Amino acid sequence: MNNSGLLVANESSYLSIMIFKSVFTFVFLAVIKLINPSNEDKVILGKASYYARKFEGKRTSSGQRYRASDYTAAHRSYPFGTLLEVTNRGNGAKTVVRVNDRGPHSRSRLLDVSYSAAKDLGLVSSGTASVSIKVVALGSGILTDTEELTDDFVVDNSENKPQSLPSFPTFSNTKHQYMVIVKNPDGTVKVEYSETRPNP
Repeated sequence: MNNSGLLVANESSYLSIMIFKSVFTFVFLAVIKLINPSNEDKVILGKASYYARKFEGKRTSSGQRYRASDYTAAHRSYPFGTLLEVTNRGNGAKTVVRVNDRGPHSRSRLLDVSYSAAKDLGLVSSGTASVSIKVVALGSGILTDTEELTDDFVVDNSENKPQSLPSFPTFSNTKHQYMVIVKNPDGTVKVEYSETRPNP
């Protein structure tokens, strides 16, 4: 075989190897995603309950005080500040909460939500409900001791702004930056930011 023939054979082998590597990588990543989907796609199922009245004004694990009027929650592992879309699987009711505490203490529950969130979900009378949770925005993990959630977190129940969910923005708890959660007609939610405080 002459040099030109050898060169063509080498190029053909190299091309075959590259195609094989590309196909292998694609299949490998697809399998990994199937086995261990990203948080962006993950919906977690479990039981939720809500804070008792005796916790009003008490410090949470983040240092912030629990307020029944805020839309907050306790979760064992999500970073503080993470926004979770919570759906009551029994009645389809949805709300969005912000993680600012650790818990629940009972291993049988996935989430403890504030009283306001519990009312939205329709679980006040039953005490607990089967829910699904999905991450809307990952938190920075830091919530200041003096920063109250009512200063930067407003839930807007209007349904006049249909828009798909953002994929995993990270919200840094910047002073004077406000966050609005808008519920869409299709039941999804979106996050909007503003430099001025929105009207509740």
